[in-house]
Parts: sequence; C-alpha cells; structure tokens
Amino acid sequence: MRWNSAILFIVTLAAGLIELAGGLKGEAVFQLFPSDVFGGLVMLTISAVFLRGLTHREHYAFYEFGSLILLTFSILYILVMLANGLDAVIVGEEWSIVDDLRIEMILLPLAIPGTSRLIKERRELPP
Repeated sequence: MRWNSAILFIVTLAAGLIELAGGLKGEAVFQLFPSDVFGGLVMLTISAVFLRGLTHREHYAFYEFGSLILLTFSILYILVMLANGLDAVIVGEEWSIVDDLRIEMILLPLAIPGTSRLIKERRELPP
C-alpha cells in the first residue's frame, strides 16, 4: 500500500504542478492539463495527503482518504464534462469530448482500490 501511495503522490504532484504552471502562464502546457490554478492546487493538496501517508505510521488511512478525494474530484470533472456535452446538444453547437478531457478523469482508476478498501473497512465497523 505504501507503493500505491508513493505512485499516487508522484502522479498527483506532477499533475498539480503542470496545471498550476499552465494556470500561472495563462495557457495549457498539454492537452490533458488545462490551465487551472485551483485544479492544480487541489491536486497538490491530494498529493500532500499521499505524502503524509508515506511518512505516517498509520499510512493506510491517508492512502484511503487521498483516494477518496481523488475519486470525488474525478467524478466531479466527469460530471462537468457531461454537462458541457449536454449544453452543446441543447444549444446545437459542436462539442468534442477531447476538449473537456482532464488528467483527473484518467486518474480515476487509480483511486478505486483505496476507496474500495475504505468502504470495506467502513462496513466492518460495529454499528
């Protein structure tokens, strides 16, 4: 589990720095990394949770919580993408799914193991 935390820390740190740099520069560095200062700050916060999990004795709690935050923001950006597509259909404009694709959506599968572990442990708690 520490390896998962380390991998997610590195990936979310890199994604956050690239998004933050693009936001401060005013243009996207890569297609998947939009120029979004606040999105970059969220990714840096998530990476800090994973980093804390690497240095803490109860690392699994930080891994699970970081995965839950990453899953939440991934789903949020997927819903934003679907809302943009629905808006384009209603207005009658042309819409490309690639234009709304973000790195957080691609990181969604990496957040599932930690979140499923959290749900499993939650079910094992006494009522």
